[in-house]
Amino acid sequence: MKVKVLLVEDEYELALNIRDILEFSDYEVVGIFQNADDVISYLYSNDLPDLILMDILIQGDKDGIDLTYYIRDKHNIPIVFITAYSDQNILERIAKVLYDGYILKPFNKERLISTVYLALEEFKSNKNKKRRTVNIREKGFIVPVPEEEIMFLQADGLYTKVITKSKKYMVRDILKDIGEKLSEDKFIRVHKSFLVNIDKIQSINSKEICIDDHVLPIRRGLYKPLKQLMNI
Repeated sequence: MKVKVLLVEDEYELALNIRDILEFSDYEVVGIFQNADDVISYLYSNDLPDLILMDILIQGDKDGIDLTYYIRDKHNIPIVFITAYSDQNILERIAKVLYDGYILKPFNKERLISTVYLALEEFKSNKNKKRRTVNIREKGFIVPVPEEEIMFLQADGLYTKVITKSKKYMVRDILKDIGEKLSEDKFIRVHKSFLVNIDKIQSINSKEICIDDHVLPIRRGLYKPLKQLMNI
């Protein structure tokens, strides 16, 4: 069975060229879309593709990065960005979202095919690994939240707030007990009330760290060890 690729690209001639390259390499392009709304409608009404090639600057109110956040919140699909833009603002926004590959325009067919192939192989490899999760009860359902989506956890009495990019959860468990279920090499207790995902830290000084729009305190003496863990 052929690997199904969904293509989001508002330069239609380029999209046709990409489709031809993929189909010549035995991939199946299930659709070409130019805006986020059409992609969302397709994913709602059809079988999910095996991979999405995502241009960043597309038509409509949502760009490719906004659309990727939406897809990540609902589906587990590898996403490879394709773009002509490499300015700092774009790179910083890309760094905050989970993605599986990045191709800078212009590119040749070898780069396209190799990036798609490696993204699919990495995705399959990670899928076969056991993922650590926090199981959260919400409205009568148990929601497993993968640890890589967690930005930080905050103690709140006998409860713990679990903060992801797209949602905040309240868990009826103390911070220490939840922390024991997470990877020790990824999460660190920066303060008596906060356990943070090291990979999500964006900036740091001697008193605070920044994660997305959140500013969190760090305990005395942790500044240098944190810098070493962050390789800065």
